[in-house]
Amino acid sequence: MNKKNLLWLLSLLMIVQVSFVSCNKDDDDDEVSPADIKTAIIGTWKSVSIECYYDGVKDDEETEISDDNNYELEEFKSDGTFSYSYYYNGVKEDGSTGTWTIDGSKITYIYSDGEKEEYTITIKGNTRIETAEDVYNEQDGEHTYKEVFTYTRQ
Repeated sequence: MNKKNLLWLLSLLMIVQVSFVSCNKDDDDDEVSPADIKTAIIGTWKSVSIECYYDGVKDDEETEISDDNNYELEEFKSDGTFSYSYYYNGVKEDGSTGTWTIDGSKITYIYSDGEKEEYTITIKGNTRIETAEDVYNEQDGEHTYKEVFTYTRQ
């Protein structure tokens, strides 16, 4: 092998090696551990969607997709308080405040009016997902209702 071919081969190997090194998994896409959710949630989040499922089947009529004019904004503060605002046609229509606590992968909201809600929470990169599931009985048997809320960090 002549010197020119050897130099070309070594250059090619260096390019391939650099390519593999730069393709490492991005840590920002890793799921946040339950122990770190309390700090990862701090900040402002905008709704992406709310998906509803009855007995495991997605209900497209109940599912809501947010857009630039119709969305929710939630702000979480390190003192355990939050504020919630809903925007319809770009105008703030509704809002609320309260406190939040996290225990493992469960988040509990207590609104200023005393209402309490609990969800399972995961954060992966700039995406937050909260899930609530309820089991109820009707004449034809037991059924499940599940809501999946997806938010993105602002």
